[in-house]
Amino acid sequence: MTDSSFDLEMTTALGMPGARTASALIRELAHTDPDRVAETFEGRHRTFAELDADVTTWAKALMAAGVQRGEAVSILAGNHPNFVTLAFAAARVGAFLAPLNTWHTAPELQYTVGHAPSVLLFTIDTLRKQDFRAAWSQVLPELAARPAQPDERLRAAQLPALLDVVSLDGGLPGATSLHGFLTAGASVTDEDLAAREALNRPEDLMYLLFTSGSTSKPKAVQLHQGHLIENAWWIGERQGITGEDRAWIATPLFYGVSAMQGLFGALTHSARIVLQEAFDPTEAVRLLEEQQCTVYYGFGNLTRKLLAVPGFDKSRIALRKGMIGFSVEDRRLALDELGVTDGCSVYGMTETYGLFALTRHDDPREIVLTSQGFALPGNEPRIVDPATGLPLPPGQVGDLQLRGRITSGYFDDDERTRASFTHDGFFRTGDQACVDDTGRLVYHSRAVDTMKPGGINVAPQEVEALLDEVPGIAQAHVCAIPDPADGERVVAFIEADPAVTTPDFIVDHLRGRAASYKIPRHFIYRRDADLPKLPSGKIPRPMLVHEAQVELAPAQDETASA
Repeated sequence: MTDSSFDLEMTTALGMPGARTASALIRELAHTDPDRVAETFEGRHRTFAELDADVTTWAKALMAAGVQRGEAVSILAGNHPNFVTLAFAAARVGAFLAPLNTWHTAPELQYTVGHAPSVLLFTIDTLRKQDFRAAWSQVLPELAARPAQPDERLRAAQLPALLDVVSLDGGLPGATSLHGFLTAGASVTDEDLAAREALNRPEDLMYLLFTSGSTSKPKAVQLHQGHLIENAWWIGERQGITGEDRAWIATPLFYGVSAMQGLFGALTHSARIVLQEAFDPTEAVRLLEEQQCTVYYGFGNLTRKLLAVPGFDKSRIALRKGMIGFSVEDRRLALDELGVTDGCSVYGMTETYGLFALTRHDDPREIVLTSQGFALPGNEPRIVDPATGLPLPPGQVGDLQLRGRITSGYFDDDERTRASFTHDGFFRTGDQACVDDTGRLVYHSRAVDTMKPGGINVAPQEVEALLDEVPGIAQAHVCAIPDPADGERVVAFIEADPAVTTPDFIVDHLRGRAASYKIPRHFIYRRDADLPKLPSGKIPRPMLVHEAQVELAPAQDETASA
């Protein structure tokens, strides 16, 4: 029996959800398993019935605030129950969530809220050492001038679509308090909400998730409710998740890993989610031991940080299932040192609703270490020759294209959407892969124009555009080199006077304009004319990577020995 046929046979036995809305999913869980704990956060538990009731309360408040079907709502928050509630409440009224990156600076936040465009913004004041009040005062100077209890919509010059801002912590001057927002929802009747909810369809948007693109601006990936739920159910099946599992979610909910496979992979199988508001390795180990979490959604850098906690003992934690990283070394660490013995090797991206292919939880170790498993049922990979575009036979590496549960495209960006799909509907990943003789996907290498510092996708073009704005830099070219701790580190080749345009000067200029993970760790001063070029004049990024590794070899050795 093939893996795919096994999956299909399990459909009837386990009751795979058909195409449905997110609201229907929560209502079904509240009906069939009302007293089962759906979520744990800082020692507090919320059952499925309580989650459904909270979603209803927030949905009524969204309607009272003027949120219409097809409109975007943004949230800036850590992994908090409020995030989960808002995601499902927005879906219940036919709106969608555009989560904000908590590492972003004021200009980045302004772009994402404006691009959606969001009609309502929920925000925390602080998260760990991050204070967002200064960022919002820069983006929304109109807030401070509002009365204590505003009775009309916000009119923001830089974000004209925004109706109001809700302060989840209550400390943002001029914003509506969470209590005030929820209280206003009392004016909406059950009948009003039911009429709105009756309009919902699986084709409605659930998320607008921002990811790195091939230009200086991120792409807004459209993700629909029906595809999201169906894909997550299959992911949970492959990972062996049951209602007795506890899924640890520490990677941010504004990323696809947690927003899609973590949250929905657990909920579609009645499993509990255990939220960690922001990742801290020592706190994470304590939480894993206390809650006996069984499902791991982590990258290689998370694995290494957990293992580095003094006194870490895998015998005291219960992690056995989930996602175990992308590189072979990351997977070995998770399997052997972390103890995630039934972990799955995976392939996916935001555009594929989190995961497109993965191994099974009971696959032999050799398969987990050497492949990314079969495509999920309903998904189809294709390997084509980069030169001819013709399909390649099993075992040959080529361009990976995908069809099935794939994003409908990029919001308000028809040009990038058209460029991302073939004439027959396959999505161009930009990655290199092959399909082996068994039909399993084997990832080879990613697109060269994507960097991944700390496991986060970053387009070199975005960093280059930021560097172009630094006084004194004539030219800038960016690449990434391997890093033992963070996966990769960003390196910038710049044409500038090192005595004037120093690294400290550049970093100071970028700080406040870009998230910290986008800021180069190294600067190599080199005339543009001295950089390696193709006959066409283009500077190939793989050659930059080689140049950077040669140039920085002594520094890398020192880092490795430290």
